[in-house]
Order: sequence, then C-alpha cells, then structure tokens
Amino acid sequence: MARRGDGIYLRSKTWWLDFTHQGKRHYIRLGKNINRTAAGELAMAKRAAILKGEAGIGKKQKDLPFEKAAEEFVRWAEANKRPGRPRATGSAWSGSSGPRSSRGSASGRSTRS
Repeated sequence: MARRGDGIYLRSKTWWLDFTHQGKRHYIRLGKNINRTAAGELAMAKRAAILKGEAGIGKKQKDLPFEKAAEEFVRWAEANKRPGRPRATGSAWSGSSGPRSSRGSASGRSTRS
C-alpha cells in the first residue's frame, strides 16, 4: 500500500504511526476501526507528546567517558567471557598443500597459449 507523507498507514483494520526519532524507528498503534481523519488527529497528539518528552521515547542516556566505559567493559568481560579458549593461529588453507596451492593443470603445464 502506498503511504502518504504523514506517517500513518492502515494495516488490516488498524491505523499505525510510523516515525523515526533520534535515529530509531518507532511504530505506535493508533486505533482499530477508526477513519483516517481520526487517526490523523491521534497521530498529531502522539507526536506532540513525544516531542514534549511525555511518551517515554527520546530520553537519551548520557554518554560515558571512555575511561568509565573501559572499566565497565573489563568488569563485564571478566564476569562473562570464557577463560582459556585457544585461538587458531592460521587458516586451514595457509599451508602449501590443498586445492588452492597449484595453479596449473594436473600435469603441471599451462593450458594457455
């Protein structure tokens, strides 16, 4: 269904408000079995509440300084990461044997002329 520019749309019998606020997408159910005019009025009221900060959307946490974030990550890592997991030091294909090591044909001669 094509949408208009007001951000409301009908899905089944329910009107929805679709918008982005501070980089996050939000969907708000406006009502079921109402007409487009009523849905538009509800959408304007919802938008006003969001802009005033009454809707609970848009309360942004303060950014942590790098030092505090690093300390918090270290505490989390010590509590949640598995200890002593060995790491692979190379790729399985890094050796000289394997299907990618020879470029030519089986006889060793080039097929190009």
